[in-house]
Parts: sequence; structure tokens; C-alpha cells
Amino acid sequence: MSDTDSVERTLDLAWELLEAQPTHPKIPELALQVLAAQPERSSASMVLAYHRESCGDPDEARRLYVGITARRDSQFIWAARSLRRLAFAEHDHAEALRWAHIVLAETHEDWDDWMKLGSAQALAGEHEDGWRQLDEAVALCARTAPGALPKALGRRAEYLMESLAPPERFIAAAEEAIRVDAADSWIAMMLGWSYLVQYRFDDAEQLGLRLLREDPTDDLAQSLVGSAREMLRIVDKAQAQDISLDDIRGTGTIELAWRQLRDQKLGIDLASALAALDAVLPADLRAALRPGISVGDLAEGDKVGPMVAEDMVSWHDGQRPGSGALWGLDEPFRLMSAAEIIAMDAAIDADQAGHPEWPENELWEQVMTDDDGAYLVAVAFGALVKRRPGVPDEPVAESMADWIWDRVAGFGGRDPRPAPLKTDPLPAPGTPLTGVIVTMCAALGAPEDSPAYAELRRLFPGSTVRRSELVPDEPSADGVYIEALDGLVTRVSVDVGVCPDADRLISGLDLGGHRGSVDAYVREHGAVPHNNWVNRANGEATVVYDFAGNRLGLTWADGSIARIYVTGA
Repeated sequence: MSDTDSVERTLDLAWELLEAQPTHPKIPELALQVLAAQPERSSASMVLAYHRESCGDPDEARRLYVGITARRDSQFIWAARSLRRLAFAEHDHAEALRWAHIVLAETHEDWDDWMKLGSAQALAGEHEDGWRQLDEAVALCARTAPGALPKALGRRAEYLMESLAPPERFIAAAEEAIRVDAADSWIAMMLGWSYLVQYRFDDAEQLGLRLLREDPTDDLAQSLVGSAREMLRIVDKAQAQDISLDDIRGTGTIELAWRQLRDQKLGIDLASALAALDAVLPADLRAALRPGISVGDLAEGDKVGPMVAEDMVSWHDGQRPGSGALWGLDEPFRLMSAAEIIAMDAAIDADQAGHPEWPENELWEQVMTDDDGAYLVAVAFGALVKRRPGVPDEPVAESMADWIWDRVAGFGGRDPRPAPLKTDPLPAPGTPLTGVIVTMCAALGAPEDSPAYAELRRLFPGSTVRRSELVPDEPSADGVYIEALDGLVTRVSVDVGVCPDADRLISGLDLGGHRGSVDAYVREHGAVPHNNWVNRANGEATVVYDFAGNRLGLTWADGSIARIYVTGA
């Protein structure tokens, strides 16, 4: 056997062993034998780099991958993809995005490379561009590799979740993924909890039951079914118990459960944040923190809140009074102990009238104090606020976990959170909705010979009029449908996808925005939520608001506004 043949055989053995057992100690020996004979053999360097990465040595693997990319040979694309993978694994979103672009500058054909670009964009803060890229990657897969479409659909749903896409956006992608691959239990589980967030309790229960048939021991599926059934019971008894869905929404309990489950999957939940903080705590702060306790050891009848307080006292049961400045923030808040929380709760319960800032019908858990009457408090939806007597709550962080992650970053640790969702600035409070919606509302209750009706027909000459409930709507060139019963206008509906002037309906509203931003926008302009429902036949969700003495309805389909309508109250 020639020396060349021997080198090739050694390299083949290294690759075979890498595939079978990537951490085997023989792999580097074989790779180094090849490199000793052929120092520029990039494929041998790739074997060595893959091995070091598999052994948990990303720094050495990165050094090797970078060296390979410098040669610009046939292994360049694989090394670049590996560097992209390392950046994703280390939550270095900017670096992942950089390598995603480098990969695509080299090759444009692989749908997964485009999918990785979309993920990197969204994680780095380019949310809409990234999510759009995920959709385009799925379309590319359908055209070029239809056999891989189930995988692509699953990846899109997973990447949407990882980049903190709102539930309504994730649901559409997850439902499509589940339709082609019902075996993906993780996506199915998150879809079930997404249904809960949208108050689709029947759908959540049925999906949970399906998961339990596949694995009766699945704790998360059991929790999903239990939560769905509990919510259904509450809805059934709402009138007798004087509890409405709006009351439930006000607590943010379901939304909080969804976020906690998602954050656990992504490794950015409170427990993960506290573990990361432990690794970077300054010595003086660590010395001021008391050892954690087991909440199960608390005296019978004593308890702290399950939202965040239990986790905090289990981590460290309070902090030495007067040492809040050790966190390095402007205000010297320190951790409260379980005993302090319990004593404070008892004092509030004993004199509710004397503690109006701690209402008994709201969700709150105090976790930190400045020892001067102010507290950091976890409230509805998990938000962290500063609470002081006689002063409105002041937002501090979206959650206790976010506050802890901010401290991790402040102390020099790595922050794995995706870039936060961008929100458009809201208009000044009290400014009413403007646009054609005003004309639509003005026409409600007006006869067909009124100026308001004439203006509506002038704006939409292609609109159609239905004058009887017994006949269907006629096709409309403008996508505008007017209902005039007994000579009076009772409803005006606009098909957003058809109407050429849809963007003029509500001035300033991004019709392509997600449900959360749209809801915030119309609320800020005076619309008040009235009710909502889901059409089980087609999955469309309708949200109705009280607005200017009328009802404003927004119907959602596949994560976008499909119709906007107004009716009388």
C-alpha cells in the first residue's frame, strides 16, 4: 500500500469512527496522523474540529474551523456552517447572523441554510424579516425537496418559538407542522398551550388527550389537559361564581404558564437565570445572601407565592438588611426572606383597609424591598414592578427572570435571551381611531338616503348592499359589504385581502402586525375589548371591541387580519 493510500485509509477510519462515536479518543490520533503527512488536508482538520466540539471544547473547535475557512477550499462551507452552529449554541446571535450570511454568500440552494438565516435574523432582533425568511425557506423546501417538508415545517415552528414569536403566529405554523407530522410531540405540546393562551380550551384538551394516548406518563400533557378542563369548568360556572373570561385574562395566569413553559424549553426561565447568576455573583453580594430553604419545610399554613417567590427563597432565603446597594443599581433593593414575606402577608390580611396598595383580588408577590417602604413585586402576567404607598406601580422588568438575566449580563455573564420584540410607539392616550373607520361608524343606523351612507358608497363604489338576512352577500369589487336591514345600515364589513384601500381603514394601524400589537394599538385609541370567539370550522378568531358607541370587529386568519367590520352596539 502506498503512502497516499495509507493516508486515505487513515482518514476514512477517522470519519467512520467520528460518525459512530464522535468522542472516541482514537479520532484525534488518526486525524493528526493525516495532518502530519498532509498539513493542509482540511478534511482531517474538520474531523479534529468535530471531535473537539463533541467533547465539549468549543473554543478549540472554533479555532480549527476558522483555520479551515481561511483556506477557502472544499471544506469552507462545512466549516462556516459549523461556526454558525457554535454561535447559535452559545446564543451569540450577532455572530450566528454573520455566519448565516457568509454561508449563503457561498451557496444558495439549501433550504435549511435559508431557514438558519431566518432564525438568526429573528434572534438578533430582525423579527419580521426573520419570520418572513422562515416562510420563504419552507416554500423553497416545498419546491426543491418536498420529501423534507415535514422537517422544514417543524423547524419553522421551533424557530418561531425560539425567537419569542407571539402565540398567534406560532399557532398557524405549529398547526401546519402537526398536520404533516403528528408525531412531533414537542411542537404539539406547545401548540396545546398556545390554544390555552387563545382561550381555545376544547382544542387544548383534545390535543392533550391525544398526547396522553401516545405517552400516558407525560407530565406536561397531563398538566395541559388538567388546565384545559379547569378552564372549561370555570367558564361553565362563570355566571354562578361571577367570574368572567375577562377576570381570568386580567390575572395573566394562562399567559404566564405559556411563557414559563416556553422559557424552560429555551433555557431562559427563572431557574436557568438563577443558576447563571450563581456563576457570576460578586463575592460581597454572595456573602450578603442567606442560604436557600425548602418551601416544603415551612410551617403548616405558612407559604410564599408560587409565581416567583418560591423560586427566589429556594435560591437564597433573603439578604442582609441594608445590603441592597450590592446589586449595583440606583435603588438599594434586597431580597426578602420567606419569613419577611409571610409576616408582611399576615399584616396585610389583618388590616386590608390599611394597605390599599395590596388589593386582595389581584395577583401579586413581593420579593425585594429597599427597607424604606418600597418593594419589587411580581404582578399579573409575571411583570415585575416597583410598588410604593400612594404611587402607581412603576414597571421594572417584563418578569423576574428578565430582571435576573439583566443582573447576569451586568456582572459579566452571558445573556442567552433573544432580542426583545420591537413595539411600535403608541399614540397619545385618548386619541380616537381615525380613518375610513369613522365614516363606517357614522353610517351605522343611517338610512340609505343619508349623507353618511352616500359618503360610504363614494369611498367604496364597488361595495355591495345586502337588504335581507335571507340572501347571501353579492361579490364586491372593493371587498366591502354593507348590510342595510329595514332601510338602515346595520353592518359594514371589509375584506382586507381584497379591498385596495384597506390600509386607510384605521389610520396608523399596521395591518401586517401581530395580534398583540394590533390589540394594543386599538385599545390605546379608545377601543375596549368586548368579547371574542374562534370559528372551529376554519380556525378564524374574531375579537370584538366597544368603540364610539358601536362594535368594532377584527377577524384573524393565519396570524393576519382577514376582515374588519363595524356593527351597532
